[in-house]
Amino acid sequence: MNPEPGPAGPTEWQPPGADPRARDIIEHIVQAVGDGDDARIRTLLADLAAVADTTALLHLRERLYGRR
Repeated sequence: MNPEPGPAGPTEWQPPGADPRARDIIEHIVQAVGDGDDARIRTLLADLAAVADTTALLHLRERLYGRR
């Protein structure tokens, strides 16, 4: 599987049929978590809630916990 570039940079696996807005927000959430930016995380989670489905939420989980 090849990384797919996006506005937030290259990412791992992208779920088929995922809303591109959700994928972009997820990448920004991952970055904000890495930066420890709680305020940005809260804002991004609110944005994600407006467009996320189960697939997007599972993808977020994978991006946050998949490399541990």
